Amino acid sequence: MSCFRKNLLFLLSLLLVFSLFVWYEHTYEMVEETKLIPIDKGKLSAVLTKPVGKRSKGIVVLVHGDAPVDATNEGGYRPMMEQFAKAGFTTISWAKPGVAGSTGNWLSQTMDDRADEVTEVIQWAMEQPELNTKKIVLWGVSQGGWVVPKVAAQKKVPVSKVILVSPAINWSSQNMYYTTQKLKQEGKTQKQIKEGLQKEEQLTALLKKNISYKEYVANTPEQKPMSKDRWNFTKKNIDSDVQLDLENTDIPVDLLLADHDRNVDTKDTEKTYLKKLPQESLRIFTIKNTAHSMMYSNVAQSELLTALVYLVAPKDFLVNKDFLHQCYLSVSGY
Repeated sequence: MSCFRKNLLFLLSLLLVFSLFVWYEHTYEMVEETKLIPIDKGKLSAVLTKPVGKRSKGIVVLVHGDAPVDATNEGGYRPMMEQFAKAGFTTISWAKPGVAGSTGNWLSQTMDDRADEVTEVIQWAMEQPELNTKKIVLWGVSQGGWVVPKVAAQKKVPVSKVILVSPAINWSSQNMYYTTQKLKQEGKTQKQIKEGLQKEEQLTALLKKNISYKEYVANTPEQKPMSKDRWNFTKKNIDSDVQLDLENTDIPVDLLLADHDRNVDTKDTEKTYLKKLPQESLRIFTIKNTAHSMMYSNVAQSELLTALVYLVAPKDFLVNKDFLHQCYLSVSGY
């Protein structure tokens, strides 16, 4: 065999191995199906993922953070969904209103509206004979941390357990923390950071006044004003604070925090949860080498690397394995 043929065969072998690896990384041990879930304000485009070859122990209901997110977060949720399926649970997730086939506009919602939406989904699930809803676990990430405790505290549906990922406590305080971390990351001086925080305070003051969008645009300290929908959304939710809902929550809570979280003050979150929840019902886990999104922190720092890893190896190098394992443990023995 000529040298050229040997090299060609070697390259083809490498390509085959690489293709099989990528195929494995995008193949999940679960049964996935789509549903349209009817609610009072329209319909939600949902994805259900179920265990393979066995009846579910219960359901895990996913509650998104900020942004126009579809049911699987563009596939980013699938590694976690697989863990829940392996643990014996069906996962229910849906696109936000106005996204990927869901009706409405997510930017018109308050946190109360979002809580009502979650409640309606659970009520729908309880009416489906093929779904076992004996155990109902709520999983909420980031902004979902203001929604999930509200659902649990309202007690309109029988929630069994809560898993919260990177939640904040107070909307305004979280904005100030995020602004500080963002400016530090950009290498700003202490004077520039102080000026940035003063602008954030001015913006918060505008949001808490009952002014029109036109008045906001005329007075905002921002170089690029928010869209009208975003302005109204933020104005509706600027006073969000989870503390009262936590006080009225009496079910087990697993709190998963990232050690490289630039969005949320995890020390404040941990301190508040310890203060507001009974010690026997709260478990706190800090996931190392992890960003707010629960992606590996070194990957999350680069948009290019994030995109590359997502395309090639999302199961092993995108979402932190310790986080995925903790999701599995949070429900597997339950």
